[in-house]
Amino acid sequence: MNNEEVSNTPRTSVKISWNHGGKQVAIVGSWDNWETREILQSIGKEFIIIKTLPLGIYHYRFMVDGWLTCAPDLPWVCDDSGNSYNILDLMAPVSELPESLSEFELPPSPSSSYDSQYFNDDDFSRPPPDLPLHLQETILNEPSCCTGGHQSGVQPRHTELNHVYLNNVGGEFMALGSTFRFCEKYVTMLLFKPLLRRN
Repeated sequence: MNNEEVSNTPRTSVKISWNHGGKQVAIVGSWDNWETREILQSIGKEFIIIKTLPLGIYHYRFMVDGWLTCAPDLPWVCDDSGNSYNILDLMAPVSELPESLSEFELPPSPSSSYDSQYFNDDDFSRPPPDLPLHLQETILNEPSCCTGGHQSGVQPRHTELNHVYLNNVGGEFMALGSTFRFCEKYVTMLLFKPLLRRN
């Protein structure tokens, strides 16, 4: 691959982090055929590095105080020899829009499915409907695969888009989240609110 092809290849930036202790943490990976050892920057108890890479799937390992290992909280795989590697999936998302939307067009709603009647006391005395199971599996309800609020390689599900979802954080805070899609990018907005007023 010549320099012109490299410059025209789509690239993306991703943060890789290690938060399992150590004095010095480095990283090696298949993005350069395991040739370069890069030192991660220490920020508190976390070690991080920002990599800008062409789209693709990569294997990498951490070198913690001279020992090669992988992060158990990040996606990983074990080869036939028993060596474990973390996986970095930077493949471009495939467009989910069908060529024709005709098969998704809904028939007109019957007039009996809606009306203009006012709510009565019976409507307000009923418990709210249960949340469907597929809406309970959201980003807020899963353990974070990365730290710092950035989850690399996690593509939201269809059920998360344009839905407000919440999580009760330890009984002290409530977290509201909403995920939106813009072209091929996803943005998740979070709002944290304390449940108890502090004096």
